[in-house]
Amino acid sequence: MTYLVDANVLSEATKPAPGPRVVEWLRRHERELAVDPVILGEIRFGIHLLPASRCRQRLERWFEEGVRRMHCLPWEVQTGLRWAKLRAELRRRGEAVPIKDSMIAATALVHGLRVATRNTRDFAKARLPVVDPFA
Repeated sequence: MTYLVDANVLSEATKPAPGPRVVEWLRRHERELAVDPVILGEIRFGIHLLPASRCRQRLERWFEEGVRRMHCLPWEVQTGLRWAKLRAELRRRGEAVPIKDSMIAATALVHGLRVATRNTRDFAKARLPVVDPFA
């Protein structure tokens, strides 16, 4: 695994007119991608918020098929402890990152992964290598 993929990158492919650059990036790196439970939760939460519709059914199928194929890294003790250290480091530097993004960052740090996201600013604060497939 090389990349921990954020929800904004994964969900791009579900849009009516997805960014071709992102879709190509996902295809090119498919075997190098991982997610963590927070990312899966973010995506599923968004689907749960949708009203019953064909669109929601399509996204539910996409999600279920994708989860079976996607490598999901566990959130274990080591990750939780790394998250605590990261939060303390950020606070000492006077920087803030949303809780969910700091949890995703901790997963990437523990597993030595780059984060693929459109939200490069928050993950850069965690001093992680970041790639923006939208750029």
